[in-house]
Amino acid sequence: MGLPLLITVVDTLFGLEACLRDICSKRRRKLAIDLEGVDLCRHGRLSILQVLAQGSHIVWLIDITILGMAAFEHRLAANGASLRRILESDRYLKLFYDVRNDADALYNLYHINLKNVCDLQLLEVAARRSLSCADSDTKRVMGLANAVDNYLPPMPVWQLVKAAGRALFLPEEGGSFEIFEQRPLDPLILLYCAQDVELFFELEAAFECWIWESMRSDEELILWRQRVAKASVKRVAEARRASHAGNGWHRTFVQRF
Repeated sequence: MGLPLLITVVDTLFGLEACLRDICSKRRRKLAIDLEGVDLCRHGRLSILQVLAQGSHIVWLIDITILGMAAFEHRLAANGASLRRILESDRYLKLFYDVRNDADALYNLYHINLKNVCDLQLLEVAARRSLSCADSDTKRVMGLANAVDNYLPPMPVWQLVKAAGRALFLPEEGGSFEIFEQRPLDPLILLYCAQDVELFFELEAAFECWIWESMRSDEELILWRQRVAKASVKRVAEARRASHAGNGWHRTFVQRF
């Protein structure tokens, strides 16, 4: 992680307009996105949407608890841009790490159909598969914390914030997910929410580097990206289904692609 980025909470329409101007700038074509909430899925509540545009210096924390549907529907007067239009647009590539519950919540709570998604969790699986790892090594997905540990330089501060944040919201560690809806937001929660998306672009580059190093071919890298794109579309579609289960051991196994 480079120099600290500016963390900006968006809890007014004025702030939302500033956010939209930043992330839909002509210079921005790739967005790192993450969500936090209470039992984040169709049965829970979406509290915060974090977004960082590639090339920007601002991590935006959009307060869904405060803004509600207006966070997605409010448009810029100049070009009609809205968060909904951006999320549903093919124009912007959106990086998520395990998009499933995020897509579930966005679709079933706010009727948002995510498009042009790259699920970095699947790109990580592609990195291992491209190295001709044993099949048993690529049957399971890797969590974000393990991916950061395995693919990026040591980040002790990131790990400390991650652990401290989890202690605030995980019930098994004495916390409560309701902390994502307490206002004002706890400063540690702000850091926790912001720091993951800061790493998404670095992780994407690291995974692609592994694929290229194993294949030594731009064409093969493109093929793997295409496979991941198709698998990401499938994940988003499956998350919208009535039969989608947001928790369970089955989620640790990766689909074939």
